[in-house]
Amino acid sequence: MNKLFTTIAIVILGISQSFAQGNGQDNYQILQTISPARVAALGGNAIAVKDGDLNLGLIAPSLLDSTSSGQIAFGYTRFFGEANISHIGYGHYFKDIGTLTFSIENLGYGTFDLTDEAGNVLGNFNAGEYIFQAGIGRQLDDNFSLGANVKYIFSELAEYKSSAVAVDLASTYYNPEKEFTATLLMKNIGSSISSYTDNTNETLPFEIQMAISKKLSKAPLRFSLIGENLQTWDLTPESDEETQIDPLTGEETQVNPGGFGENLARHLVFNAEVLVTKNINLRFGYNYNRRQQLKIEERPGAAGITYGLGVRIAKLHLSYARAAYSLAGVSNHFSVSIKFDDFKKS
Repeated sequence: MNKLFTTIAIVILGISQSFAQGNGQDNYQILQTISPARVAALGGNAIAVKDGDLNLGLIAPSLLDSTSSGQIAFGYTRFFGEANISHIGYGHYFKDIGTLTFSIENLGYGTFDLTDEAGNVLGNFNAGEYIFQAGIGRQLDDNFSLGANVKYIFSELAEYKSSAVAVDLASTYYNPEKEFTATLLMKNIGSSISSYTDNTNETLPFEIQMAISKKLSKAPLRFSLIGENLQTWDLTPESDEETQIDPLTGEETQVNPGGFGENLARHLVFNAEVLVTKNINLRFGYNYNRRQQLKIEERPGAAGITYGLGVRIAKLHLSYARAAYSLAGVSNHFSVSIKFDDFKKS
């Protein structure tokens, strides 16, 4: 079985290289925006926690198993201005197939004035993006599982429209005795099928992620370390690069001032969950790359720092997260999940 897992992982890597696009594109921002509150509280990434949470399985489908069955999850987040993101998803386990999921996600930018070249208001228009997703997760044995998502993405900006199709591929190793999890995720393998204009071709933000998590055996703590954007080593913005001039030739070259340490840190996300009781969890996260991108040098504030709370009240699993982006403001994420089996047991 280990050989099968290794073979499938190699095949996944080969497929991803065939479709890989550069990350950090402005197209389809919904693919890089977090909706579930638990994920937002954990630094924007929680792909190595296998505990049956459907919200996590919608992102990394290899985390899905029979404990994700019969769940419905939805969430809402209000960003700056009128922008907001919401999602709803459902999962169901089939013995001979695995766990199937279906979800819809919407990123709304709000309502804008429609003007002519002179600035006269002619009316208004809405702008938004949508993801329609179907996923599957299947357990290979007691430790290994695989999963995949198929996504249709639609973007509408006034009269301009664009659409794309993409696939996510994931594999997870989980050792319940040591409470250790490791996940490999490849996101947004695909391409656009229609563009805003005839002369452009929108690219998808392809990304490779790897993560591990470990729950301490004698303490109610679970820590995770996630590597993001592993398909690209240098994540330093071009604006941060320094120009060096060769004293002999006078040739100018762009040099990354951060070096190895800076580049490594930009790939890493750290998070932790404090499992206070069976029904109460505290969550914290730190995203260094987000902090570097959004902080103000003179007053960095809490950019890149996230925290939140998970509470189970009766049959409802409630999650809240507060994510600090910059001094301009924070986002407050709310999610609710319900498991129908909980009502049957009553």
